[in-house]
Amino acid sequence: MSDTVLGPRDLNRILLDRQMLLERQALDPVAALERLFAMQAQLPRAPFLGLWARLRDFRRQDLLDAIQARRVVRSTLMRGTLHLASAEDVLAFRTTVMPPRDVTLPWGLKPTPDLLDAVLAIGREHFAPEPKDFESVRQVLEAKGFDPVRPLAYATRMFLPLVQASSDAPFGHEPGGDFTLAKTWLGRDEREEPHPQALARRYLAAHGPSLPADFSAWSGLKAAAATFEALGGELATFRDERGRKLYDLKDAARVPGDTPAPVRLLADFDGAVLCRADRTGIIRPEHAPLMASKNGLIPAMVLVDGLVAGIWRIETKKKFVSVSVRLFEKVSAKDRKAIEAEALSAAAFLAPDAKPDVALES
Repeated sequence: MSDTVLGPRDLNRILLDRQMLLERQALDPVAALERLFAMQAQLPRAPFLGLWARLRDFRRQDLLDAIQARRVVRSTLMRGTLHLASAEDVLAFRTTVMPPRDVTLPWGLKPTPDLLDAVLAIGREHFAPEPKDFESVRQVLEAKGFDPVRPLAYATRMFLPLVQASSDAPFGHEPGGDFTLAKTWLGRDEREEPHPQALARRYLAAHGPSLPADFSAWSGLKAAAATFEALGGELATFRDERGRKLYDLKDAARVPGDTPAPVRLLADFDGAVLCRADRTGIIRPEHAPLMASKNGLIPAMVLVDGLVAGIWRIETKKKFVSVSVRLFEKVSAKDRKAIEAEALSAAAFLAPDAKPDVALES
């Protein structure tokens, strides 16, 4: 085991480098999504802003083209939430991140294996021919006498290999939208056998060095320490300042802690923040309550010197686009100017023909 200690600033800069937040990269959106593995996409717009923060000369149409070409799809992945990922990664890893069949569903229902098999058979037949919304499968289950309908319909979303059909919506997918089987949309079945070790490699490439608890919180998988240990000589180990054992890919780059970190505006649910069980390395404990919301949403965040220093919102209305930034503390004049520049860049990205207005509150 390595005795090398990585301090909070070291870990922060390594994470930002892996997340392409130290310098915008010249990658196409599919390659970027595969480098990150996936981007959370409960809000269809979020991955677009997430890639804007990371890629050089990125245009909305670049990602829309990949979605329409079915190289990128929206599907239920880690933690049972919607993500945008490459079609290849969805087919390869969706089975790995799905919960076991004996899981207790939301609303407290734990269906018997026979009941779940019957529901999934109906769901598969329902979604196979063409994209349909989830209300329609509830109606089918209800007509066949299944009860309670809502959690059983939710099970089809969790356990069937479904992807959302793209549309002409501004960000490629409707907020609700219609779903169909991956084989219908992509012409291929998903890989049925799980590959937790391969997923751990991908996680560490984008988020390491990490604790097993970080990988577990991100992926939803148990026995994370055993998964890391099974990778053996592929990994290097370190200690954090609390003496905890960290794992990382042996040959991965680890930039020094004194590397400058530019101002960045992160999207809602950004993986740079959600990737760890312990987020104190990027969110100061005193600032965490300022981000809390009643519905559990993770707001769009402002990074200053690698740490969350505020939240921001952007709204487009016909010929105008407004960006509002609420800082948690005072920042330097240089950082304030950089925040304004990033806000104007975000406005131009989303609405290039609209008149921008930026408001900073601290």
